[in-house]
Amino acid sequence: HSTRLAMLSSNLTHWKKLPLLPSLTNQPHQVLASDPVPFADLQQVSRIAAYAFSALSQIRVDAKEELVVQFGIP
Repeated sequence: HSTRLAMLSSNLTHWKKLPLLPSLTNQPHQVLASDPVPFADLQQVSRIAAYAFSALSQIRVDAKEELVVQFGIP
């Protein structure tokens, strides 16, 4: 099994050359040294996300007609 695995893995060159992760900033030390996000802002984002989830979970479709309509082809 190990010989077969070695043969197969030698053909997988794309696994050996993984692309670099994208860089969102060229100054990561400045981002890491900046002030943290205020807790009130985190709470507000969490509250808005909870409201959005609640709203989406309450959406209901009341189909009164057929969703697929048969057309007659002459």
